[in-house]
Amino acid sequence: MTAGPALPPESHPAWTGLISGTIQHEFSYAAAGMLLFNLNIQWRRDPARLPLLIRQARAFFQKYQHLIIYDLQKLFT
Repeated sequence: MTAGPALPPESHPAWTGLISGTIQHEFSYAAAGMLLFNLNIQWRRDPARLPLLIRQARAFFQKYQHLIIYDLQKLFT
């Protein structure tokens, strides 16, 4: 398995867009979509938690990068 491109830092604006729902994407890996749906609900309840939610999303994407590499290329390039 080859490593994909490095994920952008937590400060990249796409993370905020994914969690807030301003960036819509249908993931090829259903668990990624479910995670972002859940993180969006948490963000709507408490927007101050955004940095924590971004860390959670980025950690998930890092772990499962090999399954969602094409999604990541679309979102972050």
